[in-house]
Amino acid sequence: MIQLYAFVRGLDELPDDLEAVPVGSSTALVGPAGGDERDDLVHHGLLLQELVGSADAVLPARFGERFADTAALTAALAERTDELERTLAAVEGCVELTVRVARASGRDTHESADGGAYMRSRLRAVAADSAVADELHALLVPRSRDAVVADPRLSRLVHDACYLIGRDDVDGFVETVERYAAAHPELSLVCTGPWAPASFAGAA
Repeated sequence: MIQLYAFVRGLDELPDDLEAVPVGSSTALVGPAGGDERDDLVHHGLLLQELVGSADAVLPARFGERFADTAALTAALAERTDELERTLAAVEGCVELTVRVARASGRDTHESADGGAYMRSRLRAVAADSAVADELHALLVPRSRDAVVADPRLSRLVHDACYLIGRDDVDGFVETVERYAAAHPELSLVCTGPWAPASFAGAA
């Protein structure tokens, strides 16, 4: 049994314990499956970070993708090679940065005796958060090649998004986030990465 870690192009050095399996013009990286699931998850994440620094393009596989052997993996990918190569081409030379924004201090959300006043207050807060998210996103999109934004209805954050960034553009992107954060002390901004571009793997 083997576990799939990632697809890569332009790999400088194969990480220890992994095997390279040719898939069209790209390479699938696999390793032995088994062991403690939590340890395997940590190992999976560390290997992906190692690949970020040693491959031109990295397309992470979902954790837990397992196959009987390399022949089974090759057969499973036979009809998806073109899709895989298009996705790899889209992330080549890129990494993922995550930007999350929250209000630095919590709002007063207790229910007012006046229900109408409370609802108006909530609407103003939602509108203010939406304006912040739109303003920041508009600054970051020109510095990115793609973006995936979390549905604000499913998050407590003002903004939660992943950006696909060219490796040479990372410093400029981070500086833009830092300038925005300095200009808005009422917000708490966190920019993390660079990560392997898992958010942009799509169905591949």
